[in-house]
Amino acid sequence: MAGHLLLVIGIAVLFYAVLPALGAFLARGQWRRFRRTVTLVSHYPTATPAVVGRERSAPVGYYRFFGTLEAIQGDDRIWLTNGRFSVAADLRNVRVYLIPETESSEPVSLSHRGAAAASLGSVPWNRIFSLPEGTPVFVGGALFSEEGRGVFRDNGRTRLLVVIHDCPKESLVLRAISGGRQRNEYMNTFTLPSVAIGSLSLVLFAFTLLALPERLVSLLALTAGLAPLSPFLPPGFPLYFAYRSYWKKGRLLRVQRDVVRLPLRYFPASAEAVRGRRATLLPDMEPYLMIRGTRDRGDPEVIVSEGERMTLPPGISRVEVDLPRGGMRRLRRSECELVAFCGYTVEGNGVRLRKPDDPMAGNVLLPGDPEVLSRESERAARRDELVSAAFVVLDVAVNLPLVFILLSLVIR
Repeated sequence: MAGHLLLVIGIAVLFYAVLPALGAFLARGQWRRFRRTVTLVSHYPTATPAVVGRERSAPVGYYRFFGTLEAIQGDDRIWLTNGRFSVAADLRNVRVYLIPETESSEPVSLSHRGAAAASLGSVPWNRIFSLPEGTPVFVGGALFSEEGRGVFRDNGRTRLLVVIHDCPKESLVLRAISGGRQRNEYMNTFTLPSVAIGSLSLVLFAFTLLALPERLVSLLALTAGLAPLSPFLPPGFPLYFAYRSYWKKGRLLRVQRDVVRLPLRYFPASAEAVRGRRATLLPDMEPYLMIRGTRDRGDPEVIVSEGERMTLPPGISRVEVDLPRGGMRRLRRSECELVAFCGYTVEGNGVRLRKPDDPMAGNVLLPGDPEVLSRESERAARRDELVSAAFVVLDVAVNLPLVFILLSLVIR
């Protein structure tokens, strides 16, 4: 009897926990690598005719390119144009990422809610059978020169990043970072077949034990086989919806954690916090500024930094931060400032803020220090994920004993 009981427990743990958890780690790792690659590629300069003007056997360097599909050559090469010049991309063995259409033609604001509404998709290039001319495509990676034409392709060390997007290019980084993640890591490609095999195995094993005097183990095996259905049964099923609600909140907070840190990627980490203003150069040598200041009470379009009133650029994305009350109290105690990230030009003795020309650089206004916002979002996300796990465990704990009792009454 003990051996049969250990077998039931082993099957349940293997197919309900171990294999889905393995799939969860693989899925999370894949999307984490994708987000890391997007961040890395945003540091590449934009490809121009000047960098591919002569033949070279080695890569010209690492570049990025926004364009639209001009033509497909053979099975694996596409040609892209930005209206001024064209480049090619060799897509053999390349995975293509797909950003779905947005509801509005306007750029998505830097807010975790709207940006996380739709997850990204990914598919190998050889599974894409046709693309209409004019499809927006972004590509980043190693650029080669062939007969004076630029060609993106793998160089053996780094893979190409290829994104087909139906959103404004100013929104691509935001949509990629926020949507490039699994909606629920437990629900991955391993989960459905693993749970189905485990459930069927336990049910069949239970019926093989019915003829033996080990009725208790048979009932336990049958109960374990029906365990995947138990969260949806009364009386515990309201806990399932509570689990989903808190898991969604946790996911949105993880998106918020990453989104508020996005503009910091252009500023090297400093040993001490820099107050006031901090300038840097974007990959195309465009000046970029981080400004810490306070809100001007008389004009919401003005930020006051180091005693100087500066007009914010038109169309700046104002981030809305959602945190629990405790996190908001800590935020208000630690930081009572605004932080803006934008381009700028020097005019006389002053600075005029403007929207950066680089579509991958943010034109953003944050309601506090991005490090503090990110840290509080991480703390709140972890709490909500633990609460969601507690709800689903409680749901199963309530329903499984009732399933066992019902089976014991039916099967004699």
